[in-house]
Amino acid sequence: MAEPLLRVDDLEKHFPITRGIVFQKEIGRVRAVDGVSFEVARGETLGVVGESGCGKSTMARCVMRLLDPTGGRIMFDGQDITRLKGHDLMRVRRELMMVFQDPYASLNPRLRVGAIVGEALQVHKQGSAAEIKMRVQELLEVVGLNPEHYNRYPHEFSGGQRQRIGVARALAIRPKLIVCDEPVSALDVSVQAQILNLLKRLQREFDLTYVFIAHDLDVVRHISDRVAVMYLGKIVEMASGSELYDHPLHPYSGALLSAIPVPNPDVARARRPIVLEGDVPSPINPPSACHFRTRCPRFHEGLCDVDEPQLVERDPGHRVACHFPLESWPLTDLRMGAEPVKTP
Repeated sequence: MAEPLLRVDDLEKHFPITRGIVFQKEIGRVRAVDGVSFEVARGETLGVVGESGCGKSTMARCVMRLLDPTGGRIMFDGQDITRLKGHDLMRVRRELMMVFQDPYASLNPRLRVGAIVGEALQVHKQGSAAEIKMRVQELLEVVGLNPEHYNRYPHEFSGGQRQRIGVARALAIRPKLIVCDEPVSALDVSVQAQILNLLKRLQREFDLTYVFIAHDLDVVRHISDRVAVMYLGKIVEMASGSELYDHPLHPYSGALLSAIPVPNPDVARARRPIVLEGDVPSPINPPSACHFRTRCPRFHEGLCDVDEPQLVERDPGHRVACHFPLESWPLTDLRMGAEPVKTP
């Protein structure tokens, strides 16, 4: 079996909570990412979904080494990059790029598009000024923009065009892995489709590998080969896109999928979506054992609150962290309004 391009083992990122001004004392920790493990093969797209605040973006920034992990290990292309610093980290960052959520906030409004896209080429000394300009204009054309707009400022473009600029910037130094942190959530639906199709075309042309983060499950299904579902800093389910959407095993995955709008009004009227009770617990003090137990319709006292479920393979390629997975709860029943089974 080929070595995965990216392997993350038990990744943790905790943010300390301190009290005091001069003599600061740690009184707690925000467990934003709390033991995440996954692999991404070369040329694959791994989708990551979950509610806001579940740790998706923090996990992505740790993988990119924009944040230093609290614990765990990040292996990229056979190299441990968890604690790299200085020039060693800079060399690795040539292979890692990121597309951010807000296409306007991620672009420097004081720089022209040519300088924004060509900045990485300058930092890594990838050619003369004339060669960089030619390369930038080629990239603008690749992502569907007019190369003559090289001297324009970000505010002169629409939201979708600005996100194309962000994609061109990510492609500048020919990376192996691109982390897309909700790249279409701030765009109109019609523009979302254009950006998603662009990303898929670029993946084929440049042999790219994606980690695609989103909260829109239909978007993730369109672009991802495999999908990981996160809840409160942990991955609770991971499977291929078709398997996860057709047969979710974790109750949280089933609740997310039941919330997807159905275009058929007759089916929508007959369906009874699964409404989770309560709010997401605080990552400062998450529930013991299973983090989802306080909202789970299949909670069993004496097990779910004592023994933490591990992410194990229930079906080939389908892993879930749940003591009582929804093996008899196919997605067709969710969409038609069947009641969830509350007993193991």
